[in-house]
Amino acid sequence: MQTQQETSRPSEETERRASELIVAASRFVRAASRHRGMDRSPIVLRTLSNLKASGPMRIGDLAVAEHITQPTMTGVVKRMELEGLVARESDPDDGRAWLMAITPAGLGVLEEFRSRAAARVEPALTHLSEEERSVLWSAARILTKVTAELDSE
Repeated sequence: MQTQQETSRPSEETERRASELIVAASRFVRAASRHRGMDRSPIVLRTLSNLKASGPMRIGDLAVAEHITQPTMTGVVKRMELEGLVARESDPDDGRAWLMAITPAGLGVLEEFRSRAAARVEPALTHLSEEERSVLWSAARILTKVTAELDSE
């Protein structure tokens, strides 16, 4: 008889496929991100993306989201602030704390990066069948759903 832990544990096959998905998604993102004119580090682009998706955040929360130390994120945010990509806002829940918010310039940098990445990917998509492209669009929606669930944990 199986215990509850044994029945709820993913199979080795599911774990293997999940690992393959993570590797494939990471390689895709890196390949799509390689384009001329990318003058921002991945951490800056991910931080801008987090701020766009989640709204203003504390530096500590940004550090947790990026799996880096708070002092490292503080340095990243200071440079971004000097470049006008983010701005400080007072935290309405704690007058002593600050939130970092994406600025219009930061949004512009992020959108330009995403546009260039999409332009890099587009020619490769033309070599796929309509059915394959449809599967990719469905996969993107599913990944968004799975990501939301992972982010809520």
